[in-house]
Amino acid sequence: MADSTYDFGAVRDDLTPLEDDCKLLGGLLDDCLRVEVGEVLFKKIERIRILAQCASTLSLNGDSDASDMISKRLADELMTLEMEEAMPLTRAYGHYLNLSGIAELHHGVRRDRSQREPNANSCENVFSRLITEGVDPDELYNAVSDQQVEIVLTAHPTQVNRRTLQYKHTHIAALLQQHDRSDLTPEERRNIVLELQREVAALWQTDELRRQKPTPLDEARGGLHIVEQSLWAAVPQYMRRLSAALKRYTGHDLPLRATPFKFGSWMGGDRDGNPNVTATVTAHVTALARWMAADLYLREIDTLRFELSMSQCSQALWIMADNITKEGHTRKAGAVQAKAAAAANQGAADAAAHGGSEAAAAAAAAAASTAGLPVSFTRPPQAHHHYRRRATKASADVGAGELSGGAGAAFPGGMILGTQPVSSHTAAEVSVPHDLPGQDEVEGDSDFEFSLSRRESESGDAACSPQPPFTSPPADGRTASATAAAAAADGTPIKAEDVLPTMPVVLTSLPSVASVTSAAAPFADPGTPDAVPPLTPNTMATPFRAAASEPQYLGGTMAVAPTPAASGAAAIAKLAAACVGATADPSFAADGAQNSIDPNPRRRTLLAERTATELAQFARAHDHPGSHPYRTVLGRVRDRLAATRRRMEDLLSGREPSAPPEGGALWYENEDELAEPLLACYWSLWQCGGGLIADGRLLDLIRRVYTFGMCLMKLDLRQESTRHAEALDAVTTYLEYGSYLEWSEDQKIEWLTKELQGRRPLIPSDMPMTAEVREVLDTFKVAARLGRGSLGAYVISMTKGASDVMAVELLQREATAQVCAELGRTPDESASLRVVPLFETLEDLEAAGDIVTRLFTNPWYRSHLATAHNNHQEVMLGYSDSGKDAGRLAANWALYKCQEKVVEMAKAHGVRLTLFHGRGGTVGRGGGPTHIAIQSQPPGSVNGSFRITEQGEMVQAKFGISGVALSQLETYTTAVLLATLRPPSPPRHEKWRSVMDKLSQVSCDSYRNIVHHNPVFIQYFKRATPEEELGNLNIGSRPSRRRQDPSISTLRAIPWIFAWTQNRLILPSWLGIGAALKAAIEEGDLPTLQAMYRDWRFFGSTVDLIEMILAKTEPRIAALYESVLVEDSDQKRLGSELRERLARCQTAICAVTGHAHLLDNNPTLRKLISMRNPYIDPINILQVEVLRRLRKDPNNQRLRDALLISINGIAAGMRNTG
Repeated sequence: MADSTYDFGAVRDDLTPLEDDCKLLGGLLDDCLRVEVGEVLFKKIERIRILAQCASTLSLNGDSDASDMISKRLADELMTLEMEEAMPLTRAYGHYLNLSGIAELHHGVRRDRSQREPNANSCENVFSRLITEGVDPDELYNAVSDQQVEIVLTAHPTQVNRRTLQYKHTHIAALLQQHDRSDLTPEERRNIVLELQREVAALWQTDELRRQKPTPLDEARGGLHIVEQSLWAAVPQYMRRLSAALKRYTGHDLPLRATPFKFGSWMGGDRDGNPNVTATVTAHVTALARWMAADLYLREIDTLRFELSMSQCSQALWIMADNITKEGHTRKAGAVQAKAAAAANQGAADAAAHGGSEAAAAAAAAAASTAGLPVSFTRPPQAHHHYRRRATKASADVGAGELSGGAGAAFPGGMILGTQPVSSHTAAEVSVPHDLPGQDEVEGDSDFEFSLSRRESESGDAACSPQPPFTSPPADGRTASATAAAAAADGTPIKAEDVLPTMPVVLTSLPSVASVTSAAAPFADPGTPDAVPPLTPNTMATPFRAAASEPQYLGGTMAVAPTPAASGAAAIAKLAAACVGATADPSFAADGAQNSIDPNPRRRTLLAERTATELAQFARAHDHPGSHPYRTVLGRVRDRLAATRRRMEDLLSGREPSAPPEGGALWYENEDELAEPLLACYWSLWQCGGGLIADGRLLDLIRRVYTFGMCLMKLDLRQESTRHAEALDAVTTYLEYGSYLEWSEDQKIEWLTKELQGRRPLIPSDMPMTAEVREVLDTFKVAARLGRGSLGAYVISMTKGASDVMAVELLQREATAQVCAELGRTPDESASLRVVPLFETLEDLEAAGDIVTRLFTNPWYRSHLATAHNNHQEVMLGYSDSGKDAGRLAANWALYKCQEKVVEMAKAHGVRLTLFHGRGGTVGRGGGPTHIAIQSQPPGSVNGSFRITEQGEMVQAKFGISGVALSQLETYTTAVLLATLRPPSPPRHEKWRSVMDKLSQVSCDSYRNIVHHNPVFIQYFKRATPEEELGNLNIGSRPSRRRQDPSISTLRAIPWIFAWTQNRLILPSWLGIGAALKAAIEEGDLPTLQAMYRDWRFFGSTVDLIEMILAKTEPRIAALYESVLVEDSDQKRLGSELRERLARCQTAICAVTGHAHLLDNNPTLRKLISMRNPYIDPINILQVEVLRRLRKDPNNQRLRDALLISINGIAAGMRNTG
């Protein structure tokens, strides 16, 4: 959606490079079409496009008669086409629009990169402006470091493109970027064009239709793909940019733990009106997210272990590596002995079962039961020979510029040494990393085998000699157990290599490293079937929290004896105590510490300590020749990540996760546990003079850990308030307290407060209940088990009163008590999820201030807010349903006043407030350019924290390409910063408020008179748009209606907007506004309106966004839908009235803005729209004909396919569809 992703027109943008890209891609598609559809049909496609361009140009120039004549001719030709011609023609125009969209996004990135001066919204520009305006550098530094922006990705059904096509689009964008390089040779440029040609041909030959409705798991995978596809690379890149700008203007680097932005998700958690999202689905989605997080971190750790080959380290890191190495030796000896004993026992049984001699069986059994079982830890001769040969070959082959390790040395990703990488899952199963360059026979191959010093490695300690990473089966084909049994029978000592397994079993359904090395490669689901395994809240155990009996990884060592779980500050304190001589890390402070701690003072201290000591002496104290301390520590990190991934695989497969074996690697529960050894490596490098290395890939990984955590995006849960009320009604009715649904608000609050203040259980375990009630309670149980480590907020849609929030708090407490009772733990109410009321309708927005006031004055809730959430309250505002309820202008003003009231109440009660904005892609659902949207909020509403949804097609448009994502992250940071330090001004005059009140009332009445009170409107809507057909398409997992009720109130806001966008009337975004402005102008308020437009950012941005939408409308296309699809005369009169209202609205908007034509102030966007229309118009005409035929033959699958192709094409052209 170029017109909201990039603020085209803010400068006089030269579109020549964009037009060149469009010509290139369009020409490649033309070449493809000539081959695929033939020259005759291709010429018809070209002729129709030219006719559409003529009609569009004449319409823009005001020659409506000529435009109508050509449009009629175009419609006559298109509507007589057979499906055999109509389908490829529609697909062709759809692909043209998709390719031009890719070119537009790429052009935005190119424009940002090529500008001599920083973008107006860049960190450089904004920081410079703030410092110039008198903001103290320390204030700026603290504001950026403590900023909390969370972008919540949702899976609303407006993303019509299959994920396969999205990836191809991303690849095309990458090729366009390469094509821009000025240093390409002619051959390289030809090869890039050839690759583009292949991708375009692949697009055409790929079925763009979803043949099955996506499941919530499919949608969740799509959200996780965005992380892998672009955000994983964009986040550290942007953090570097942000830190550099901070250093330049404040003198301080961005703190290591700072997270100016994070990401959340509703995919798999939003169950409001979606019965497909169940408690089980939520559990699987969180496990899937943790699996992918572990997988992504594993790749980074593999690369880091290859990179950090140095032997100098700090004392703290050396202690950590020493403990890991010693523990590895102990664990390996115990494991070998245990496996040998098991193999011997099995061998004795096999010998007896197969008629072996009793003496042989007895000998094997005796060997197994003997404590001093003779086990040889020496390599077999052939293994020694293999390692000698490999080492010799490696040293012989290494030349200038080559890395030692031989032809078999594996670099993560297999892209430098030319070898195929070992399967990531194979490596994980055997806890042995890829062979690393420089590892010789003595140093070994296991991460536990890096010797402590060359002196120790040369001592001939045979016990430290490792096994080869993979051993071949015996030549005679016998199994390890059979070999061990035979050896025992003969009285031969049992060797470890005889009983150790060969290549471990690999989960073949999981992706290998080779399949995911490309940033654009799809993320494969780890064996999760579409039919979710029977994982229930009662059988889940606690997947993401370590049991008290599990050993914990603390202070760089593995505490083998069972210890209570500990993490965060406790783990850090133990590390500090264990590391003698280590300097305390201020960025590693306790949980209450702020993020705004500059790492530079400690860096300078470490450098000073190093330079104060004679360098040779320092090297002797810190160098450990022959050792790889960083690789040792990171090897342990790799083991734990592999264990985390295996645990998630167990959950996704429906298996109960088992505790790790004694001494086995523990899985990671939270990001602090993962960050601990990484920070130890980081500060060790700085202490030993490797700060430049530390601030490279390692710092990028630390930034990722704190931004993405162990679940990439925390999952919000959302449910409608009535579902909670129905669950409590079932409880109160069963307990004979009465009907909760029939109680007044005061009665509900009184009872809920009493129950929350008490300690007794409320819900009997044997209480009978409906499936709907059980699902609600199961969701709360899953939430209690997953906790804050995987979940974010619990959002209550359609909040009508304070009791709706208190009800969720009570259900949450009950579930926590039940889960803790099952696990034998003490409930911790301070660990509950934050509960977020969502105000959506006009009446709810007006009542929001009173509702939060009642919550803040409730004694139990106020105490709970302080103890569990640090006096922090989050409130969500719904832009979609409020607009559907009252129209866009009235909803915007109600949202503005609601924010003012809630902010006022929060300040009065000493509560920190975060506002969560539920915006959609189109203006009708609160969409628009990010910077403008944030800057137009009421003063004080953005106070360093901001949450916002990115929905549907906007997720891919804004974050699908790394360059675009980078720009978006910068825009969010600077917009929130400006709104915090330089908040927008309130209405300058009180009259402006009164004018807005009148505009709001008139527009609301005008809107509701049409949408809610006109008796023929609903039928007109169903006939003149594809609304009914949208519900039958495989676009999203959620039903198009909350309930099976034909009213507008039950229709989801998304299909409401989507349907009107398809017929180009886009009615919800402007209806009522023209009437309100016209009435104000007739009352003499035009000068006031013009002043409000110039000097009040809220009103100015609202008018600008409405103007943009009006420029996208096409009444002649809307009239075609009506003339063909609507038969009733009253409905036709309504259609004519709507188009007249549209014309009046356009006139009124131009009067307020002072523009002669729409978008006079944004010629670039006007040009872009004119470039798209010749491709959109023919698709609209074909859609009309397809709808006409489909309504006569609703079961015709070919017509349904044609309709969906036309929907895809129009959505691609309109950009902001939902």
